[in-house]
Amino acid sequence: MKLHRPAAITAILASLLVAACGTSSDGRGGGSGSQTTLQIWDFSAEQVNFHKDIGAQFTKEHPNIKIEWRSITQADYMKTLPLAFQSNQAPDMFYWNATGLSQLLDQKWISPLSPSGTVPADFTKRWPEGSFLEGINVQDGKTYGFPFSENLYWGSGYMFLNKQVFQQAGLDVNNPPKTWTDLKNTCAQIKAKTKAECIAAPTKGPDMQRIWYAMISSVSTDEFFDYKTGKFDLTEPGQVKTFSFIQELKKAGYLAPGTNDKNFSRQQFAADQAGIFFDGTWLPSVWASQGFTSDKYVVAPRLNPDDGQTGAAGRKYDTNKYWVSSQTKNPDAMWTFIQWMTDPNGYFVKQYYKNAFGTLAYVDNQKMVTDPALKQIMQIGGQPGYRVQLPVPLLKCPDIAKSKAYVNALAKTPDAEWEAMGEALVSGQSLESVGAAIVKQRQTALEEGLKQEAASGLKVSMDCYTFPDWDYTKDYTKDMYKD
Repeated sequence: MKLHRPAAITAILASLLVAACGTSSDGRGGGSGSQTTLQIWDFSAEQVNFHKDIGAQFTKEHPNIKIEWRSITQADYMKTLPLAFQSNQAPDMFYWNATGLSQLLDQKWISPLSPSGTVPADFTKRWPEGSFLEGINVQDGKTYGFPFSENLYWGSGYMFLNKQVFQQAGLDVNNPPKTWTDLKNTCAQIKAKTKAECIAAPTKGPDMQRIWYAMISSVSTDEFFDYKTGKFDLTEPGQVKTFSFIQELKKAGYLAPGTNDKNFSRQQFAADQAGIFFDGTWLPSVWASQGFTSDKYVVAPRLNPDDGQTGAAGRKYDTNKYWVSSQTKNPDAMWTFIQWMTDPNGYFVKQYYKNAFGTLAYVDNQKMVTDPALKQIMQIGGQPGYRVQLPVPLLKCPDIAKSKAYVNALAKTPDAEWEAMGEALVSGQSLESVGAAIVKQRQTALEEGLKQEAASGLKVSMDCYTFPDWDYTKDYTKDMYKD
């Protein structure tokens, strides 16, 4: 389902709200029963049956609480959730990773995890030390979030190879392309010997991140901001070079034609109509839900430029994705569910891994993962230098927790980088010329915002965002932050 008009988005919101009404004792549904209903929203369509099972089991263990877990398409979700908050009809808990703690608090969207605002030590000890940080998921001593996905294996930047297409092309799927030139040679053979496309690469809006992250992560940083230089970097040499290579692939006919979204491209690969697809840790569960099992493809590392790896994918502390809504009327019941959901040996965790949905931050992944594709992903992601810890301005300058300058700089046309890439890919223009305006806009907003905040008393500056001693291929460790 793809609905993009405002009226259609409103209709989605209305259907979610009507469906959620019923037996709630919080006044939302008008029922007189004693059972509290918790509404949870996300956009994980492949997890609908899993969430139904989770809700049923939780209610079996907690008969006075019912879970209504709703999923819609990601594009619609990003429009529907803000409308729900504007109309004071938001769910009790929601999934959100587009912005962090500071902006969510500023928007008045979130409440602390527990009714008291603090969480006990037996809760936080489920995570590795350092998982709860002021400004990341803690503000003024109150805990608002918890790391959901771990940050070593979880993420984008993996290459998936279709066994049937590779076999038809006379290629060894266990000897994947390793460099940009290898990829071009592989594509030439697939195009010459099969009816399949070489790369099913979605290029519609933010979906372009699939191929982009698989290329740029070996060149510099997979962020649109370079913490080494303190600059928004879309038009920097490494980014321009990488995008030019993607344009090369398109010109040679190695990218599937059309401006396709991720769902179309995933289905294209699963239907043996493409040999290669780039995506992330979550993909095995998406394909499994469509009947495309892990014995039909292999997972390989991302590609390096011909002159070798000079960058790596970034690891972040901020993998907090589920938040308690500021509009919940059931904070005690919500806290009960969160504790149950994050039990490392509990039902949620066991079923999550049984369905191969990914890797969690509060679980021993080496012990729990059984899916062959996820095991391949863990082997790849666990290699030194495949993912590196990014510098964190907050750890250098604690007042960044109170700063809105960076958030405001990103808020100006949020998808502008992807839009610039899409325009350049279609027109053939250089990324440097198409992206210059957005880089200037973001950089000016950040620098001016920091200056204004510094004048008001915050200890912030561009120095907080600049780490000239960082090597793109190595972790920026805690001992590297200077007092």
